[in-house]
Amino acid sequence: MNAIAENLRVIPRTRSVPEQILDEITRLVTEGVLKPGDRLPSESELAESFGVGRSSLREAMQALQLLGVVEVVQGRGTFLRETHVLPLALNWARLASSDLISQIMEARQIVEVAIAQLAALRATAEDVAAMRSAIEQAARADGNPELSRRAGVDFHLALAKATQNEVLSLMYRTVWSLYVETTRRTQATLESIEDSLEGHRRLLESVERRDPELASRLMAEHIEKGRRSLAHT
Repeated sequence: MNAIAENLRVIPRTRSVPEQILDEITRLVTEGVLKPGDRLPSESELAESFGVGRSSLREAMQALQLLGVVEVVQGRGTFLRETHVLPLALNWARLASSDLISQIMEARQIVEVAIAQLAALRATAEDVAAMRSAIEQAARADGNPELSRRAGVDFHLALAKATQNEVLSLMYRTVWSLYVETTRRTQATLESIEDSLEGHRRLLESVERRDPELASRLMAEHIEKGRRSLAHT
């Protein structure tokens, strides 16, 4: 067991488990046990040390990954990247347990419409390729809700990165992580999955055409459809 694992503590059941996991990781950073570049213990080690189930652990780690706090390197493990955004991760855990869907959708309208507009102006060939890859990944998911959701996250992350604005991208990650957590509680249908995929295809076309007005309008429509879909679940 490495030095990081030795400093982990069993989490008491006084608050939501994902929130407490984030608290514990923040403690390790504050005490200097965990530093940027460090590899985290394996999923099984973390779950055992914290005394939690793997689903709760994955929920907390996904929040950290969405916010860019950790990075998963295939075949190597999970590494700590950033530490200054950990308070955002804690807010994510607290807010995600509240009924804030209308506020989340309002924030998406403000942040993501601006992102779509800037992406259409600034996207590189690499950004376009990343968005296209996410769309192809969603198409291969063949209606599987979890795989489709993951591909949707990848598309929106690529779109945010295409703004070439790290602050705006971080703002987006915070809003999107809240939205992803909220949609986990809804039942995705084949129709809604296909509709979302088509919306992503049209957004990519607007970016490739360098049409910021069309991109922002399509994003506004895309978010409104999502809002209506959630309202009927």
